Amino acid sequence: MQASLATALKRLSQPVRDVLGWAEPPRDYDDMPPAPAWEQQIAVSADDEFPSFVRRAQDDVQWRKGLASLGYSQVRDAYAQHRQEGLQVFHALGGNERLRPPIDFVRDWLKDERRRIIDQVRWLFVVTMLATIIAGLTFAATIQFLG
Repeated sequence: MQASLATALKRLSQPVRDVLGWAEPPRDYDDMPPAPAWEQQIAVSADDEFPSFVRRAQDDVQWRKGLASLGYSQVRDAYAQHRQEGLQVFHALGGNERLRPPIDFVRDWLKDERRRIIDQVRWLFVVTMLATIIAGLTFAATIQFLG
């Protein structure tokens, strides 16, 4: 029941989601269902069949999903710790070797995620400011009309 409701809310247009108080807009890769374990086994064992750019794209999607599941603040804290330790690979996602993105990828993800969060807050601020201006103009027009 909750999964179908979440899926339905993801499909709503951006303004409707914002009015409903949707915490954050869904990302492009949120709609992809996780692959069953047997498909992952086949994909891992058949990596030689795919060109390197396809495998890189698959890794990027898996890394982004893993980082998004941790959340911005946890990834930022773990990134700072990894930088202090001088590590070149991000181990906070755990799992197998394929779920260990390079530190540069995590840095770029943090920049993109921060930009996305700021854009979301900025849009909300602009809408709130416009609503306040319209309410003020309506109040002034009402005073002028009754006045």
